[in-house]
Amino acid sequence: MSNKPAFVPSRDLRNLRTLDLTSPECLASIRDNLDSLAHLLGASGGQIIHTPPQIKSHLKEVFAPSEPAVEHPPREIDSFETSYVTRWLSRLISEFTLACPDDEATALQAERLSEQCAALLALAAGRMAAGASVQDHIFQLDDDKLVVKLRDAALVHDSLGTHTWGAAPILSQLLLPLHASIDRDLKVLELGAGTGLVGLALASWSRSHRTTQDTQIVCTDYHPTVLENLAHNIRLNGWISPESSLLDAHASSEARVSVTARCLDWQSVHRKQQGQGSDLTQELTSQTLPDFDPTSTKSSWAQVLDVDTDSSTFDMLVAADCVYDPVHPFWIRSVAEKLLKRPDFSNGEQPLLHVMVPLRLTHQQEMRAVYQAFETQQAQEGLHLTILSEQDYQGYENFGAWNAVAQSVDVVQSQPEGGLARTYRWFRIGWQSQSDA
Repeated sequence: MSNKPAFVPSRDLRNLRTLDLTSPECLASIRDNLDSLAHLLGASGGQIIHTPPQIKSHLKEVFAPSEPAVEHPPREIDSFETSYVTRWLSRLISEFTLACPDDEATALQAERLSEQCAALLALAAGRMAAGASVQDHIFQLDDDKLVVKLRDAALVHDSLGTHTWGAAPILSQLLLPLHASIDRDLKVLELGAGTGLVGLALASWSRSHRTTQDTQIVCTDYHPTVLENLAHNIRLNGWISPESSLLDAHASSEARVSVTARCLDWQSVHRKQQGQGSDLTQELTSQTLPDFDPTSTKSSWAQVLDVDTDSSTFDMLVAADCVYDPVHPFWIRSVAEKLLKRPDFSNGEQPLLHVMVPLRLTHQQEMRAVYQAFETQQAQEGLHLTILSEQDYQGYENFGAWNAVAQSVDVVQSQPEGGLARTYRWFRIGWQSQSDA
C-alpha cells in the first residue's frame, strides 16, 4: 500500500502567479496537476472500476417498519478546497485564453489542456453539470472481468434516469453470477432501468455463461429521454437489433441473449390491478414524470410493454434506486404481482423481486412505504409478496457537487472517485402463502 499522502488541492496545485504557458516544462506541470484533479474528481480516464459490495451491518430477517433506518449526512465537506479548485481552474482557463505560444505544437497542447480544465470545472460543479459522457463500468468477478459501457446523458429537469446512480453497480454485483438453472430459459425485467446498468450487466454475463438456454432481458422506464438514452446504451453494448435476436436463436437452435427497451407505466398497472379506471393523472407528491404519449413516436424503445401478454412470465424483477415517492413501492408491488412468475415448489426455484434503496435522511417516508407495501398480512389468503430478507451495503453516490475532500477532526481524507458515502438496503422480495408466514 502506498504511503504517498493524499492530494490536497490548496497544497499541491502549482502557483499560477509564475505561469509560462510557452514553456513545455510548465505545461507538463499543469498536465500533472490536472491528472491529479481528474483522479480526485472521479474522471478516471473513461473507466469506473467498481469494488465488491461491502456489508455495512447485519440485519435480522424481520425489521420493524415503524422506525426505518436512515443514514445521516457525512462529515462536513471542506468547502475551502472545493472553492479553491473552482478558482484555480477558472484562473487557468483565463490564462490559456490570453496565451500566445510560439509554435503550433505548444499551441495545440495548450488548447487541449484548456479543454481539460473546462471539463474538470464542470465536473467540480457536479456530475449533472458535466453533460453527456460515456464510461466503461468494470466489475471484477471471481472468474473474469465484466465491462458495461454506458452513456450518462445530460440531466433532464423532470427526470433523474439519465444518470447512473450508486445503487445500480451494487445490485449488479450482488446478482452476479446468476444462480438460475442453466437448463431453462430466463426472463428478467428491470424496472426504472435508467441507463440500464443492472440489466446490461446481467445480459453481458449471460452472453458468456448462459450458452445453452435463451436469456431475455427487458429494461423498462417511462420518460422518453431516459428511454432513448437506454436504447442507445443497449446498442452501445453490442445489441444492435435486439428484437430479432431470439427469433434468430430459435431458427439456428442456438441460445441467444436479447435486450430490449420498453415503456412501462407503473401507475397504469397499479390501477388495473386495483380495479380502477385508466385516468392518466399522476398521483405523486414528488412529480418526476412528463406528459408523454408513447404512441407519439415510432421508435422501438417507445413500445409499451404488453403486461397482459407477459403476465406471470418473468423469473426475476430488479429495481435499483427507484423509490422517490411514497406511492412507488405500492405501484412496484402491483407490477410484480402482475408480471412475476409464481413459485414452482417442485423444482425449488423461487422468482424474486430485488429492490435496492439508498438510506437518505430526506426519504424516510419512502423507506417506510417499502415495508408497508410488502408487509406480511396475517389475514391474507393465497400467495402474496413479502420481504424475505434485507441487508445493508456501503456504496457511493457521485451525482452532486464535488465532495472528494472531507475534513475530519485533524485529517483530510479523499473518498474513492469523489463519491459521497451512502448506505444501500437490498430487499429480496418473494411469494409467500399464509401457511408459510
